[in-house]
Amino acid sequence: MSILEGECRRLFAGTEMPSHDHLHHERVWMNTSLLLERLFDAGVVTDPHLPSKAIIAAYFHDTGLTVNPGPDHGRESRSFCASFLGDCDFSPEEREEILNAVERHDDKEYAAPSGPASLEAILAAADDMDAFGQTGIERYTEIYSMRGVPPEEMAGLIIPNVTSRLRHFESSYHMLPDLVAEQRMRAARVTDYFREKIK
Repeated sequence: MSILEGECRRLFAGTEMPSHDHLHHERVWMNTSLLLERLFDAGVVTDPHLPSKAIIAAYFHDTGLTVNPGPDHGRESRSFCASFLGDCDFSPEEREEILNAVERHDDKEYAAPSGPASLEAILAAADDMDAFGQTGIERYTEIYSMRGVPPEEMAGLIIPNVTSRLRHFESSYHMLPDLVAEQRMRAARVTDYFREKIK
């Protein structure tokens, strides 16, 4: 973890992006850990190597924002992660699994279906969890501002995005009803905040 945090800090050095810096990556790893623990306990996840792959994916998933603030930054994140994996002892299949999860984490169309035990699904869900609650309000405001979205147009983009994230979380992790209920409340905090902006 210390090696990954150091690499993440290095990549974000000189980039002013508090909502998506190394602390965001740490939060996503904490969310990933929580999901993994619950999924292992429920017998949904059985891959003993998944935590090792997941921590790397969590600490690299948004590093591409340092060179591309757009929604397609996953390609650059994949490139940074690929360079790091050069020194890691993973099979070619495991490397591809990690890199695909990193590249596709921000596909909020959820066009490529994946089971709840897949690294891709878990990383996307952990990232979605960080988009809820007070942290989510700050994240959305900062990243949409960076992308040049006028304040008066933000709510119309953010509310559907939050709703889509929540619906996907509910669908993927319905076997964890207490966690789903918690995320539902946290998502509502974000949508309620931005609905007030419309009034």
